[in-house]
Amino acid sequence: MKSHKKNLEKIAYEQNTRFQYLHSERAEVIKKLYNLLVDLDGSLHSALRTFQAVGELSLVDKVNIIGDNYNSFREYYLPNKIYFDNDLCQIIEGIIETAKGVFFDITTYEVDTSGLNERYHGSILRERHEFWEKARKIHEYEISSLKVKLEEEFRKILGI
Repeated sequence: MKSHKKNLEKIAYEQNTRFQYLHSERAEVIKKLYNLLVDLDGSLHSALRTFQAVGELSLVDKVNIIGDNYNSFREYYLPNKIYFDNDLCQIIEGIIETAKGVFFDITTYEVDTSGLNERYHGSILRERHEFWEKARKIHEYEISSLKVKLEEEFRKILGI
């Protein structure tokens, strides 16, 4: 009876240790993924602002950073999605797909508008403007709300 009890205690200890390790590892994945999301969201916000200040990076550079941040977020998530349940994966994949759509919208036409007036008809410039406005709204409403949902779920997982 005593050896059986000790054996059960040993198994319980091993299970608890394994659970603590996995929770710690999952917390690190969440932390890194969230940092990558913050970078992506920040780069989207910076490029999509209607006012771009003098001395900032060029819009072309900002859009390139969005591409880099998007790829980093997606590439980190895919091999680590095993740490998340299906509902959370849907939220993250929603962010990935929505951000990809925003990137495509803002790169449909040339990003650098200097000199476009000489090369393009006014209707093309209006259409480019409409794509950017659509991207701004998607970022402001869709990506932001998905980010808030993701933050709430991460807090639940971490017990905060």
